[in-house]
Amino acid sequence: MHMLQMSSHHLVLLQIFYLFFFSSSYSQMNQNNLNLESSYYLLQHAKNPINWQRWDKKLYNLKNTDEKLLVVSIGYSSCHWCHVMEKETFEDVEVALFMNEKFVSIKVDREENPEVDNIYMTATQMMTGRGGWPLNVVCLPDGRPIYGGTYHTKDQWLEVLGKIQKVYEKDKIQLIKFADKIETGIQEINHFEYTKEAEIINPEILQNDMFFWYSNWDLINGGENQNQKFITPSKLNYIQHYQNLNEDKKITNYFKNTLEKIANSGIVDHLEGGFYRYTVDPEWKIPHFEKMLYDNAQLLSLYSNAFKEFKTPLFKSTVYKTYDFLQKKMENTKGGYFSSIDADNKEGEGHYYIFDIDEIKRVSGQDLNIILDYYQINLENPLEKKYYHLRKTNDLNTFLKENSITKAQLDTKVKAWEKKFSLLKKMRSLPEVDKKIITSWNAQMIIGLLSSFEAFSDEKFLIQAKKTFNFLKQNLISKGELMHTFQANQPKIEANLEDYAFTIRAALGLYQNTGNISYLELGNKLTQKVIKNFKTNQNPFFTFTKHPVIFSEIISIDDNVIPSANSIMAENLWMLGIILDNENYSKKANEMINVVSTYFCDGKGSNHTQWAQLISKVAYSYKEIVIVGPDAHKFNKELQKNYLPNVLFQISNQPSDLPLIKDRHIKDKTFVYVCEDKVCLRPSETPSEALNQINTQSDFKILF
Repeated sequence: MHMLQMSSHHLVLLQIFYLFFFSSSYSQMNQNNLNLESSYYLLQHAKNPINWQRWDKKLYNLKNTDEKLLVVSIGYSSCHWCHVMEKETFEDVEVALFMNEKFVSIKVDREENPEVDNIYMTATQMMTGRGGWPLNVVCLPDGRPIYGGTYHTKDQWLEVLGKIQKVYEKDKIQLIKFADKIETGIQEINHFEYTKEAEIINPEILQNDMFFWYSNWDLINGGENQNQKFITPSKLNYIQHYQNLNEDKKITNYFKNTLEKIANSGIVDHLEGGFYRYTVDPEWKIPHFEKMLYDNAQLLSLYSNAFKEFKTPLFKSTVYKTYDFLQKKMENTKGGYFSSIDADNKEGEGHYYIFDIDEIKRVSGQDLNIILDYYQINLENPLEKKYYHLRKTNDLNTFLKENSITKAQLDTKVKAWEKKFSLLKKMRSLPEVDKKIITSWNAQMIIGLLSSFEAFSDEKFLIQAKKTFNFLKQNLISKGELMHTFQANQPKIEANLEDYAFTIRAALGLYQNTGNISYLELGNKLTQKVIKNFKTNQNPFFTFTKHPVIFSEIISIDDNVIPSANSIMAENLWMLGIILDNENYSKKANEMINVVSTYFCDGKGSNHTQWAQLISKVAYSYKEIVIVGPDAHKFNKELQKNYLPNVLFQISNQPSDLPLIKDRHIKDKTFVYVCEDKVCLRPSETPSEALNQINTQSDFKILF
């Protein structure tokens, strides 16, 4: 109707606009536009001869008038094999000419767009049974995948693209039918059968599952029986949680052995601190050298909680060295933490961290045999025929005896060695740091800092946790909405469920350690946004993004290297339900728990270990600790030094109307109330008395 009312003059202007828009769009698609991006990974590919575009599904639908197939290539800046494929394949002119002629080529930073990575990784695993990065997917013009793979040489890549292009030109229907099957499969994976009938949850569910999982543990080296060793903090957190509740010495010994082996192993940088991503062998010897914020943040919590229970000095030193590394190498000085450090420098993968025999001799002087023994260097087994990686002895007492040296003498030598190693490293090119700041990973860092504060009562950890949280508040909340990344001094990309879940968890952790009601209020406000924007009516879980991605919602409940956002949200709802006496939150959390509890059989719970920690709160005794009065913070610090997995803390040094605190404040007196399901024992006047009540199975009686 409006078109009919337009003058001829307006129609001419409109035609000129369309002509300009489509011609400029076409020219933009015929060049590499990644130089316009702030993502470090995308910028790494900005000089490739391939006409890479950033991810934007609507843009390609509009501009891809020739209906070319899409190549979606996904990676991240610290990914070694992403760099290799770039040099071997994506920098090649022959490859570029073919891709530019036949395909629309899209580069995706998986850390910027984890939802895109999730969809295409799921598709690739369905098609091939495996996945990894770089992830390279060929799609129909509508974005539905028809091929998925990881690293390809130049010849492999040209062969794959050539075959797919021929099929597309001769038998497009075949590819459309295949894409239909993949689409249906992905939608089914993100669909959960759900019954509102409550499951009976008892300790046997976890105990029976643990019996089967135990058979897959590496009792010698620690971790699980795998050819490559990853540290999965949520698994180890649950193992500690379980052994504490069940007093199982066999599992306790396995847990302690695993953490000790890891702390001395090659997955740790023993010179600069911090953990690498994984080792390429089952004995934790040789790492894949990139360092990720989410690994190191979670390991602060793991080793702090282990210290709470066992008071092992190695666990404490591991936390402090990891923290020092993060402050020196990954903090932006304003409270935010960068996402990762590359595995490579200009000389190659790991070359910043490894040494040849001549360098080792220069460092050791007359102590060559001692340094070889201490750092477990086998001269007959070098990397790349000449290099060696440092890892510390697992048996210090035996080492001291065999080398006729005291601990004090060794400490002096180690300091001298480390200084010389550091001087050698100063001559090398540094691995690149991806300065992208990711909301969920920074929230995990806050959680790790709070665990460290609880374990060691060191105020620097709490100060840094507050600083990082303030950075998130000031830079990643835009117009009341949480954002996903902070790059080039700007918030970027709408937050996903993981961002919300971990930020809420960080806010609740700060509330529990400070009593500052503003943290609780923000956590509750963000929770309400999650329920509004991410809920689905088909089951009790939340979707990863507000809207479907390409052709499917994403609903993930598996706990991997990072726990699932749904498991963290369930814990948030559980905590808020108790603190605020909010029945709707508690009901929602219980519905989520009930569904996941059905997955625990024959060791399958090992994929849901963050959930298992929450399920244990239902299956075992769970207590609320309420500390009120002028010394509430002091009492809280004393109690939090202990490992208390099934306890929720709430503190206040002044009167409050919050349900668990209301009417409990008495002027100039500090009391600790140990409660179970809102029924409280006689209030304690000292932390030691309260700790005794926590650790004693008693009948709870209402006193008032």
